[in-house]
Amino acid sequence: MSDLHLDFDYTPGMSNNCGKPLCCRSDSGEPKNQDEISGLWGDYNCDTPVKTLMSMFKHIREEIKPDMILWGGDSIAHNVDTLSLKENV
Repeated sequence: MSDLHLDFDYTPGMSNNCGKPLCCRSDSGEPKNQDEISGLWGDYNCDTPVKTLMSMFKHIREEIKPDMILWGGDSIAHNVDTLSLKENV
C-alpha cells in the first residue's frame, strides 16, 4: 500500500472545490452546489477520511487476511498551505 494521504480533518458536507490545495476539510467552506458536497466516505477530489481507511483496514484484516502488508509511505495529506512538522509527526 502507498499514497494513502490520510486527512484527519476530512469533514463530510464541506466543499470539495474550495480553491485551496486540499478541500473537504473543516475550513473548506460550504459547497456552492450539490456536486461540491464532500461525502461521508470520501471524495475523489480530496484525501482519505479516517473512517474510510479504518474500514479498509478492517476489511483487509477480516476478509483478505494477509500474512504481511508492505506500506510504501506517502501518507501525508495534501494540505500544503497549512502543513507543519508537528502535524506530520
